[in-house]
Amino acid sequence: MILSLDPARIRLSARSSSTGRRYAAAVLQAASDIQTAPLLELEREDGRDVILPTSRKLIDRVATLAIADCLTGGSTHRRRAIREILNAAAFPSWNPVHFLDTAEMTTGVALGLLWTRPLLSRTERDTLATAIVEKGLSPGLAAAAAGAPWMAAKNNWNIVCCAGMIAGAAALEGDEKEVRDAALGCFVPAINHGLRAFEADGGYLEGPDYWEYAVRYAVLAQAFMKDLGIGPDTPRALLSTWRYGRDLTGPSGRVFNFGDATEEPRRSPVLGWLANRTGDREAMAWQHAAPGDPHPFDLLWCAPDIETTTAGDGPVAYEPAGIAVLRKGTTWLALKGGRNDVNHAHLDLGTFVLEMAGQRFAGELGRENYALPGYFDRARRFGYFRTQTAAHNTLLIDGTGQSIDAYATLLGTGEEGENRFAAYEIFDERPSVWRRGVALADGGAVFIVDELESGDGPPLRATWQIYTQATVTLDGARAKLALGDVMAEAEILEPAGLVWSFETAPSPAGESSNAAFGRLFFDVPASREAQSITVRFSLAGDAGGWKPAAIAGWPLSI
Repeated sequence: MILSLDPARIRLSARSSSTGRRYAAAVLQAASDIQTAPLLELEREDGRDVILPTSRKLIDRVATLAIADCLTGGSTHRRRAIREILNAAAFPSWNPVHFLDTAEMTTGVALGLLWTRPLLSRTERDTLATAIVEKGLSPGLAAAAAGAPWMAAKNNWNIVCCAGMIAGAAALEGDEKEVRDAALGCFVPAINHGLRAFEADGGYLEGPDYWEYAVRYAVLAQAFMKDLGIGPDTPRALLSTWRYGRDLTGPSGRVFNFGDATEEPRRSPVLGWLANRTGDREAMAWQHAAPGDPHPFDLLWCAPDIETTTAGDGPVAYEPAGIAVLRKGTTWLALKGGRNDVNHAHLDLGTFVLEMAGQRFAGELGRENYALPGYFDRARRFGYFRTQTAAHNTLLIDGTGQSIDAYATLLGTGEEGENRFAAYEIFDERPSVWRRGVALADGGAVFIVDELESGDGPPLRATWQIYTQATVTLDGARAKLALGDVMAEAEILEPAGLVWSFETAPSPAGESSNAAFGRLFFDVPASREAQSITVRFSLAGDAGGWKPAAIAGWPLSI
């Protein structure tokens, strides 16, 4: 299905449903726009010697143009695709020093070669095959022989790099058989390291942006291997990972943007492949309901139209990714556990986002500029504000941030009547005990509960905080938060006698501006005794009288 296109099937997908017609209209408009645009030039990210902007545009252009021809007939769009891939083949290199660039460029040229092969002259086929070998596969095999760290990494680097090499090998034939076989023999088994990042339940440690990136290339690799008749069966966790993407998406359509992520959804273009492989009706519905722009792959793998379904409202958790989600109607809360030492992580254990009535009242500041000096150097990374504990919706203990070695374990999720619960225990140098739990009451109120013990150490003091884009009015232990025409209230229930403070979020010089956010916080006096801190969020007039007991009394199970 990926080694060659099936125009009849693609046209059937385009005309048999309203979503298919929507995808087709988007593809044809994009193809028309490409026809009037100049050929791609080597474009780098601002401040970094990385050509991912070029490689990603190449893949999208190739897919758009090839599938547009399937819809319209003729070869006009594929002939433009040929110009694009020959142009890319002539680039001096595909930047192997940042091998993600090479892998994505190889994927784009390989798809172009496969999908335009009948229109290519012998010289053009040879030019493209030579480029794949010399600028893609040979550098990849050399990197593997030299022990490139991504070969055994359990993250997006392994998946994307190996998938790109599998794509390049799949496009070769004839005289290139030796390098083709060498690449498949090397990268087909190696990609299993990266696929383990989806764990047993489809969760993913690196956050939603990198989940989408990894699942896109994991599926491309699976599609190539299935068409070639090689490789192991698709891991069950990969087949179910669409649920993780859905559960991390709030009712507003924005995602839980922990770590180096943005809250704008990066819609996965391979949801249809996952849906068709599983036959899961919820997966089929999610392909068409997922927020974000459609992609040509939506027509390549188009699930049948299924009546839109919503995520179940029971509590869910993904471990060891460290994400728990509570949902009821338009109230949605996502809580983070996990580890601070994983790729793209911030020092943010216990952070959460909260939406009520379609508005995000507690939000994350998101990723920082990758071009900042040393941003990916562990010794310098956490000197930037957005990566620090102080920039997240969690506790600051004794005025300091979490360590990179801190981690959290899931205490469990549960339900009692219509009330829902989730909790983690967080482990760091201090405090001796820290449990953070969240509860969603039947009436819609949300509770954030922290339990602290200092142990044999000095008295603990803590600062409780969230970042919000709401307009905030303070009234002692209560704060009113207004977003659009929705009004919510945050109330400090425990300890008694504390009051809210509010300030504009810090924006250190030279870093990204956080001026759109305010910091709502209160300080908890130092104590040697065990402390319980409880904050309730509710829509105006919906606080109700119920509040949760101590976390030990919650109906939690793993």
